[in-house]
Amino acid sequence: MPKEGLLENIIEIFSSAVASKMLSNVDERLKDYLIGFIQNIVKRIMLMAAGIFVVIIGLVFLLAAAALYLNEYLHSSWMGWGIAGIVILIVGLITYALSRR
Repeated sequence: MPKEGLLENIIEIFSSAVASKMLSNVDERLKDYLIGFIQNIVKRIMLMAAGIFVVIIGLVFLLAAAALYLNEYLHSSWMGWGIAGIVILIVGLITYALSRR
């Protein structure tokens, strides 16, 4: 088996350096892609949670206004709150039943 010459050693060193550089570049690009992907998912989840939170606050105020209106309409201090509570209970039970399917 012939000994490797200087040219073969230079080619081996050069090719290992190029391969190392290419693989580290791929590693960095993959890491950047995964970080961007995860950041995008977290951003969407945070925006969705903020939207749901605002909707819930809006519904609380809307249902409180409806209960107060029913109190005025029915000339009662508690009946509107009871009706609003029953409506919320029914919607919650329907939502629970649909989620169990």
